[in-house]
Amino acid sequence: MTWEFTSPLALLGEWRDRTDEAELHELLLLGFTVDLPFLEKTLVPTARALGARITVIGDAGQGLYDPVDVRMAGRSYFHGLAACRGAFHPKLALLIGAREAVAAVGSGNPTMAGWGYNDELWTVLRGYETGAPEAFRELSRWLAALSGLVPMPWYAAELVTEIAARLAEFPTVSHPARVLHNLGTGLVGQLPGGPVDELHLYAPFIDQSGRALARIVEHFAPSRVVLGVQERWSSYDGDAVLESLAGTGAELRLLAERVPRHGKLLEWRTGDRWTALTGSANLTGAALLDTVAHGGNCELGVLAAVPSPLLPEGTATPLTHLRGRRTVRPVEGRRSLLVLGALLTGAGLLQVTLARPYNVDVAVEVSPDGSPGSWTTVGTVPAGRTAQEFAVPEFAGAVVRIIDPLTGGRTESPPVFVVHPARCARRQADENRPRLRHGYTEEEIFTDEELGRRFRYDLLRLSDLVAENRTARPARSAAAPAQASAVHDRYAAYLDECERTIGRPLTLKLFGGAGTPDLALGPRWGLTAEAVIDDEDPDEPDENTPPAEIPPDRKREWRQWAVRAVDRTVPAGREPAPMMLRVLVARLFVQLLGHGVWELDDDSWRAPLARLAEGLVPRAEDEVPDEAVQHVTAVTAVCMGLLLGGASLTGGTPHDLLGARTWQAVKDRVSAAEADLAGDLLIPPRLAHAVVLGRSGWERLLDLARSDDPVALIIAELAEDELTLEADRGIYRVTGRFTNPVPVAARVATLLGRHLETVLVHAVTGGRWTFVAWRRPRLVVAGSRAMWPGWRVYQVPPSGTPESRLTGAEGPPRAGLVAGPVPLVRTPPPDVLDALERGGADPADVVRRLNDHGT
Repeated sequence: MTWEFTSPLALLGEWRDRTDEAELHELLLLGFTVDLPFLEKTLVPTARALGARITVIGDAGQGLYDPVDVRMAGRSYFHGLAACRGAFHPKLALLIGAREAVAAVGSGNPTMAGWGYNDELWTVLRGYETGAPEAFRELSRWLAALSGLVPMPWYAAELVTEIAARLAEFPTVSHPARVLHNLGTGLVGQLPGGPVDELHLYAPFIDQSGRALARIVEHFAPSRVVLGVQERWSSYDGDAVLESLAGTGAELRLLAERVPRHGKLLEWRTGDRWTALTGSANLTGAALLDTVAHGGNCELGVLAAVPSPLLPEGTATPLTHLRGRRTVRPVEGRRSLLVLGALLTGAGLLQVTLARPYNVDVAVEVSPDGSPGSWTTVGTVPAGRTAQEFAVPEFAGAVVRIIDPLTGGRTESPPVFVVHPARCARRQADENRPRLRHGYTEEEIFTDEELGRRFRYDLLRLSDLVAENRTARPARSAAAPAQASAVHDRYAAYLDECERTIGRPLTLKLFGGAGTPDLALGPRWGLTAEAVIDDEDPDEPDENTPPAEIPPDRKREWRQWAVRAVDRTVPAGREPAPMMLRVLVARLFVQLLGHGVWELDDDSWRAPLARLAEGLVPRAEDEVPDEAVQHVTAVTAVCMGLLLGGASLTGGTPHDLLGARTWQAVKDRVSAAEADLAGDLLIPPRLAHAVVLGRSGWERLLDLARSDDPVALIIAELAEDELTLEADRGIYRVTGRFTNPVPVAARVATLLGRHLETVLVHAVTGGRWTFVAWRRPRLVVAGSRAMWPGWRVYQVPPSGTPESRLTGAEGPPRAGLVAGPVPLVRTPPPDVLDALERGGADPADVVRRLNDHGT
């Protein structure tokens, strides 16, 4: 533990210069006045380079900055204001990493003066994963309780609460230092009482009423008092000081005035042991005696033993030297209206928070940069409310201020800066992450031949770099801070990551404008783009005119690239690429099919598209927010719909089997697809050789996926062949236009057997019928006299099915026969009875019904 150092910048410099290159996770700054341009020059770039999430909170009535000079607030760090009946006055710099933390509690505001020019006093506490001072736990409790008594925007409250929880994770050990605050109890009341041998006092502001000095002397009952004062620079009322210290024999120590001494100190000696209270509290009643709950300032300090007095040497002078001297400056009253923060929510709305509810409507203005003439009124916060959301385009406002309707003018309280949670979130120290080299648009990719080639190469390069990084990076540390929080908008953060990897135009194509305001990107383009024409113009192309067809040589290039892109993003037997790349390739693949890149008799696209569809099923490792999953699911459904084109889920061709396998993998995802998100991937067939999914096909696909009955799919498939399948007391009855019931019964039994453990099928046409009971590996067959009379039982190998066993033979096969034929009028073999019972039918009833059809 140390008491003096240059400023919190020194702590940041130490962290930057560490040989272990440990990342910095959190940096919290609290102060009364905050100089944002100063912090952006000296602290923010370094802290962000170390990976920190930065939170800066100051008093709502203060602020040493002009908004036109602030460039990074809300974009690189969280900024918010706090308000209480007194002053929000704590000075804290807290740095937290994976395995250690450093807290500096002192007197210096985060300004040029507080961190560089003034003479300040700091106490630095250090803790490690192996042990931290008990003061860490006390500081954590204070942070956790802070927002309950001090109004601040909800996002700032959540940040402070999260940081408090992270600090509480450090195991604490016994340590003499204590963190004190005045949320519920005055500071002086928490100090050990007197009598003491000697008492030293110093602060740049001394209560002009003398109330605090009198109470301090009463509490400690000192034998000797020394009051430090900078004669011209300290703020005091000499007569009030004399009255408060009358009868104590107090000594006045005039301190040098080379620089303003801004440190706050209350220290005392008992015997040869010195103890000090350092921190933010001046020698005033609002700081030392009152509580936040009862209108005092919000203060923070550290109580600890010190090896020697901290009060500097000076010139000893009789206290009477102060008689008639008064340096107290007029104190401005608290502003009538205070704004605390502005947040861009995940829904793209601007949420503005006031310090408290007012009895008038409060107008809100926004500006891109705070320059004169750039302010625009966006609405009002109604009377009685503390927060309101406004629909504001992102480019319209980076700075927010409010209007005081009572005075007809603007409040003088500091403006606040619009916070973009994703941009301010903690980032890795290495910002040289793989990314596309150009912010491509889909229009460029498909219409500009050179840019299309560059994109194809660029995306393959990006996929390779991502794969290399994933292989090289170490496992995530268990000590890393949790990324999910109320402040950390996961969807906005995910979109921000996508934008930094593949660019904003492609991100908007993948995920729309959800979560972020949709900035204009020029004319929409795509196979379903609609021309918007204000006035008819004969030179304008007809909106129904098909887009220009891709030349044959470029089609070949695109086909080759598509297969390679699938191999890179959904590699067999290896970890897939990030979801943003998988869904990007899938979206482009769908559009390539719509462009007719493959010939009509070329089905080579089916296998890679099936891999893509299965690869779009989110895994826990993907960490994709639910809002993004909705968009991915829509693309998955489109891919599945294309695979079902010209294929049957119940057929036996390679296309059918591929479609059925993919269907089983993605059916649950498809059932959750939202029609509105399919967007421009539902493409009308405007080009030759186009393979597309239309609106009607999309709706049939969703109906099929949302059916809970697996038999419904088979019924629909059979209906296309003019076959009717109905359930009748445990038996599936098949009727329709066919002459031979044997292959029909075998086919239906095979289809049903994929979903049911035991199936009973009765195919009937005219006077002929076939009955099949299928429970692997036993196959029971019976038929009318004209077909296969009597019961037969077969043993079917693991790869066999009723269809493979019974179809194609001119009569009952002998291979695998284990029993029969047994006439229907006799008692069926035991295997038959067992199959009928397991199928849920009454054996006697089945035999009677079959005999009713005739033998």
